[in-house]
Amino acid sequence: MKLKQLYTFRAVCEEESITKAAARLSTTQPAISRTITELEESLGVRLFDRSSRKVVLNEAGQLFLSKTIPFLELYEDLEQTFHESSSSTIRLGVTPVIVDTLLTGILERFSAGSHGAFVQITVGNEQELRQLLLDRSLDLILMEGILEDPDLVQVPVSSEPLSVLASPAHPLAKAASVTVPEMMEYPLLLREPGSLIRQLIDSAFLFYSVTASPVWTSSSSHALLKGTEEGFGITILPESLAADRIREGKLVELPVEAFDLACTSHVMFLQDKFQTLAFQSLVNVILFSE
Repeated sequence: MKLKQLYTFRAVCEEESITKAAARLSTTQPAISRTITELEESLGVRLFDRSSRKVVLNEAGQLFLSKTIPFLELYEDLEQTFHESSSSTIRLGVTPVIVDTLLTGILERFSAGSHGAFVQITVGNEQELRQLLLDRSLDLILMEGILEDPDLVQVPVSSEPLSVLASPAHPLAKAASVTVPEMMEYPLLLREPGSLIRQLIDSAFLFYSVTASPVWTSSSSHALLKGTEEGFGITILPESLAADRIREGKLVELPVEAFDLACTSHVMFLQDKFQTLAFQSLVNVILFSE
C-alpha cells in the first residue's frame, strides 16, 4: 500500500467519478483505474461497486475511507508542521561581547543564504542565557566560555585574545614593559562580576595574589572603552573591540608581562534539540564565522 494509492482513493471517493478524479490529479482515467486496482489487490478486497456510469463505495470501501481520511490529514499536518519549522524563527541568545565582535558577520552570512528563517536575537549575560536555553525559550546560544551542564552540546567557535588598554596620555602608555603590580596601582575599568572575561581577569590576578577593585564595572564594552579613552583608567577587553581605536591613536595596548589571556566562544544547544535544516545552517555559519 502506497501513499499515492491512498490519495487517489480519496480523490475518487470525493469526486465519485474516475474521470473527475483523473482531472483533479492531472492524470488519465486508465492510470486512476490501475492505481485503484493495485490498492484493492494489496488489501485483498474490493472497495467499489462499479457500474458503467459511476463507482460506488461498498461496505469495505466505506470502512477503508473512514481510516484513510484521518491518516492523510495527520500526514499532511505533520508535513506542514515540519515545513513551517524549517522556515520559522530561530531564537539565538548572545552576550554583549558577541554582539560587538561576531554577530554582525554571522547574521549577514546567514541571511545571504536561502534558509527561509528569521533569526531573533536575545542579548544577556551567561547565566541568563543558560536559563533561557534550559527553559527552551532559546534554540541556541553563542557566548564566551563554557557551561558545566551535561544536557548541552557545546562546540568551540573562536578564541579571542584579551588586551590591556589605556589612553595614550596614561603614565604607562610609553613603557617598554609593565608588570601586573605596576598595572594594579592605577584605576581599573572592568566587565561586571560573573562574566567570563571578568572571571578570567580575576583568576589571573589571583596568581599574583592581588584582587581587582575596579572604579568602573559595566556589561557594556563600549562604555569601558570610552571611559579608558577619556583617561579614567585601564581596561582589559577582547583585542578586536579596540582595534579601530588603537589604529586611530585613541588607545594603546600596554605590554603587561606574563599576562596572556584569551576567551574562547562556544555555540551551545540542548542535546535533544530538534535540528531543522535552517538551524543546522545557522550553526554551520557560526562555526565558520572567522
